[in-house]
Amino acid sequence: MSERSPAVMIVNPRAGRLRAGSVDRLVAILSERYALAVLECQDLDELTRLARTAAERADTVIAVGGDGTVSRVATGILGTPARLAVLPGGSTNHIARLLGMPSNLVRAARVLAGPTRLRRLDVGCADQQALLFLGGVGVDALIVRDAPTTVKRFLAWAGYIPPGLRHLQDGPWRVRVAVDGAVVETTARTVLVANGSFLVHPWFRVGQDIRPDDGLLDVCIYSPTRFVDWVTLGLWMLVGQVHRSRHVRQLRGRSVEIRSSPPAPIEIDGDYLGEGNLAVSVYPAALTVVVPATVRGVGEE
Repeated sequence: MSERSPAVMIVNPRAGRLRAGSVDRLVAILSERYALAVLECQDLDELTRLARTAAERADTVIAVGGDGTVSRVATGILGTPARLAVLPGGSTNHIARLLGMPSNLVRAARVLAGPTRLRRLDVGCADQQALLFLGGVGVDALIVRDAPTTVKRFLAWAGYIPPGLRHLQDGPWRVRVAVDGAVVETTARTVLVANGSFLVHPWFRVGQDIRPDDGLLDVCIYSPTRFVDWVTLGLWMLVGQVHRSRHVRQLRGRSVEIRSSPPAPIEIDGDYLGEGNLAVSVYPAALTVVVPATVRGVGEE
């Protein structure tokens, strides 16, 4: 048997997909490949500190939870030689999907225990927090804030539909969006800062040609005025042609600053952060991640 590499698995026990006995089963599978230590933590700020400590003693840090958990763990290991692996324990698991991981938690663990590849991803940095997939200002953040954890546990991504319908007509906000110094001032209901390409489900593409390894952030400004505009916008997303909607404007650059009036709600990778302004800068190829051996394409080592 080959020597097992050191790894630390950081688990958010409040993650929507974890059940009694889940952690023990994951440990049994992953121990075939890794000399594994397990840490449990549900405080997001503490997750970052634990991840930083874990990166000092392990080659691989495995995050078990939703996008918020993964983002906080990634924040902790940035700038270290450690690589990030992800097991999908949340309701939407955007980041796990981005990495090509199976949606089933046990199947994903078996993938990590088998042949894998390494991939380099860009990371957005917003006030010392990693943005791996999406950040949002406006309606998007309200939906994140008001999606009940208990509902998401049973309905997964569909748990965002009720608050989505409730908040679609909130706003709009007057926004000032600066991308690499070029300024756009407009009225919007949602502004997304995207390193990933879809929202809630891979069927719904938020913009055109969004890649996690191009050294750039994409900014998608959505300005529907009526409910029917949201419907047509959703249909354009569904067919991968959202850029054809007259209610969408897409920008691209290395640094983004969004100011709103009145102050709009903000979320990063599924964590609601309150109201205010959002500034994000990209760090190209800053994070090494573990992906299934069958994954081919961008950002591989």
